Amino acid sequence: MNFEKIALFVTILCISIMIGCNKVVDVQEPDTETVPEATITAIKDDYPDAAKFVFKTLLKDKLWKAKFVSNASNFETQVSPTAIVAQVYRETADLSLYKDLTDKLKVRGGAISGVQLADKATDNGARMRYVFNGKPFLLNYYILNDWHIIKLTAKAPTESFAVDTGDLPQAIQSFCQQKAISLTDATISLITDSDGKKAYYIYPASQLFPVIFSEDGALLWIARNSDGTGVVNKPNNEVGNAELLAKASEGYEDFTTPTAVAFESQFDGLKSVRYVFQKKSGVEGTRTFINELREVFVNATTGEIIYDQYSSYVFR
Repeated sequence: MNFEKIALFVTILCISIMIGCNKVVDVQEPDTETVPEATITAIKDDYPDAAKFVFKTLLKDKLWKAKFVSNASNFETQVSPTAIVAQVYRETADLSLYKDLTDKLKVRGGAISGVQLADKATDNGARMRYVFNGKPFLLNYYILNDWHIIKLTAKAPTESFAVDTGDLPQAIQSFCQQKAISLTDATISLITDSDGKKAYYIYPASQLFPVIFSEDGALLWIARNSDGTGVVNKPNNEVGNAELLAKASEGYEDFTTPTAVAFESQFDGLKSVRYVFQKKSGVEGTRTFINELREVFVNATTGEIIYDQYSSYVFR
């Protein structure tokens, strides 16, 4: 979006707020859209003094990203025409905890910004932008039992939201029907990364790994074999090939703890590979022990890394 369009958006938004109107610019499409009054009411039910609303269309007439101010704090969530439908996050300038943790890990030295706390949550959850070695990541933090857990997802997803089966492109719906990939009770997300690429992540009920499609419906990654045989877990060096392994492990050569949960699958000419790298520091069973993992999904047919997530587990 160029400067003139941004200025126009801000101008229209300010005028709308001043006159009490909820007409906003649909920044995803070059037109305007009216956010239902019930949407604003739903936010005010939980945040009575909410004001300075900014809405961005995620699914036209169905879902918006909403930003607002309440009690001098900035908030962000997702809303349907009648309800808040996602976790509400509150901005904070306090990043000391997360910096202390990352400084103990392989990803030490990165830059943290845009910290948002899960509001009214009980697990101290937070999310933020983390730039490591010049590359942007989405950093998610939460507490599980005795662990501080940090997850870094590569390419810093800029948008992520759940979609219904009916909102999937018809090509994906048809593919799933033909290939007996059940969408009943599946969890489906549309994710836009920092390069602007969109992908659908479909988690069929009771399945550990997603089926990943491009925005136009092309299959990108699947943990399934066309012939019906199950995928077999193996060490990293027994799946894919040496070139793929080198690409996936780049920068993590010190993750030398052996793992045997990598696998590859063959599905209608697509070869999908999962690599898992691990590093253990300190003495297991003591408070100094740190466990670090990196999981990489590779489309071995094209050589593209589809999904890349780093996780760390640090004792509280």
